[in-house]
Amino acid sequence: MAQPFSIGAESALIDGVITSASIEITDGFITSVTTSPPSLFGDVILVEGVLSPGLIDCQINGIADINFFDADKEQMEEALASLARHGVTACTPSMISAPIGELVAAINGSDCGESSLTGLVRARHLGYHIEGPFLSEDFARAHNARFFVEPTRENLLPLLDTHRIAIVTLAPERAGALDAIASIREAGAIASVGHSGADFQQMVDAVAAGLNMITHLFNGMTKDIDQGIIRAARELDQLTIGFIADGIHNDGDRIRWAFENLSERIALVTDSLSNRLGDEVVTARADGGGYRSDGTLAGSRLTLDQVIARAVASGVPLTQALLSATRVPARLLGRGDLGEIAVGARADLTLFTEGGSIRTWVGGVEVT
Repeated sequence: MAQPFSIGAESALIDGVITSASIEITDGFITSVTTSPPSLFGDVILVEGVLSPGLIDCQINGIADINFFDADKEQMEEALASLARHGVTACTPSMISAPIGELVAAINGSDCGESSLTGLVRARHLGYHIEGPFLSEDFARAHNARFFVEPTRENLLPLLDTHRIAIVTLAPERAGALDAIASIREAGAIASVGHSGADFQQMVDAVAAGLNMITHLFNGMTKDIDQGIIRAARELDQLTIGFIADGIHNDGDRIRWAFENLSERIALVTDSLSNRLGDEVVTARADGGGYRSDGTLAGSRLTLDQVIARAVASGVPLTQALLSATRVPARLLGRGDLGEIAVGARADLTLFTEGGSIRTWVGGVEVT
């Protein structure tokens, strides 16, 4: 049984407000939250900076030299430990379009489960985000369109039968997509739209079938805010909106527009990747992007703490940015035990220190 302790913070995100707080932790869970001075409950850790619930990234393809698609179990743990050092305490590792059989093999080969193989303190693995291969050829972007297939029962069930799928991204205009969306939701996963040219009516029909997320607003879709997916983002409140606020995928104007119009439903994501995209080498540039050999953007090389900093630098209030990386994704994933500093929640915490460094606790254990 772990030794109880408490954290005293001058600034902590509690119930959507940054305030002083004393937080008591026992056996990996938060047992008390008050705005009084730090208690004498167990060991006391006094921290300066802003204490946030642990960050949650719903779209991340890899980190450093580890690509989730071809990672083994120990490499997956190493990647999750690296994310934890950047304040990310939970994520849905993403895999982009590939043959169905290869995706299933990749899931089975990299799923490191709940217990640690290496002893590393790591981000929680909340299930996989399968981004493709049920996408539109017209909006393939970094995906290889030769792998694209219809979201038929035959193609979808092998993935869902792994029982490790958290999110499936698809294009609602593909044949059979509405039935696929219903099957995804029945399996307890999130159905998300991405790399799609769906018009507004197709989005309405998809939401009626259970679609409840947009993978990355503005990217891999028509950019007209009065049409299609972006109009649906504005008008259909059932949709949680994944958004890459990194200044690369979306510039400052788009970042400000999104938070001014959609802030309560935005889930910040990174679309981060390793130094490879399939067999292709990805080159990191000073702007934080990862680029293919032809110069096109393949994804981000940033972590979620860095995306939060860029959102704030673009004019987004810190509280909104933090909620979009904690509460919103936790609620999307149905994880009431994550995304909040509250009694009964898991003690997953991220401290943004005044010096710019990050301290992280996962289940009450500090990441070193």
